[in-house]
Amino acid sequence: MKTLERLNVNDITIVLADLQPEIIASANRTLAEKDLRKAVSILVEGAEILDIPVFISVVSLHPDLYPNVIDEIGAYVPTIRSTSNVFDDGPSLERFSTQTRSTIILGGVASELVVVQSALEARRLGYDVHLLTDVCGGLSERTEKATFKQLEGAGVTLSSVAVFLSSLLPPTDDPRFALMFRTLGRFLDN
Repeated sequence: MKTLERLNVNDITIVLADLQPEIIASANRTLAEKDLRKAVSILVEGAEILDIPVFISVVSLHPDLYPNVIDEIGAYVPTIRSTSNVFDDGPSLERFSTQTRSTIILGGVASELVVVQSALEARRLGYDVHLLTDVCGGLSERTEKATFKQLEGAGVTLSSVAVFLSSLLPPTDDPRFALMFRTLGRFLDN
């Protein structure tokens, strides 16, 4: 983990797990859903501007139905997994292994389930992992706090969408700067 080194936009993959309406409704007790959705929306908008790949991982809650995701990530094709860990699932690993980026930006619901297991496994696989806490929802304040503490101890960098995206702002003469600045400004909207 190199928290003092600047992130390289060409070395980043965003991984979002279990951002499914049913899971958010039942397992997210620590972040207002509207705030979670807003942070996800700003994150994926910034990713599109900067050409950062976004990997969506979901679980099937009903065997006969294709898993739904929240509208903010509906443009992406999710990978359906059968484990509680994005990086411990055959189809997910197969699809993910085609990329060569070494930094994972992670978020999802619930922090104490898919997020912690995926972050720890990504660290074991050698990835630099940054967890965006405003794109996570937990089962309770107490258990999520303990989870974040455990992840920090394992070398995961805790961050937020605003901090992450602002660290990637291009120079002011780059046309993407104005787009990114406008995107980040959405945090100020009610």
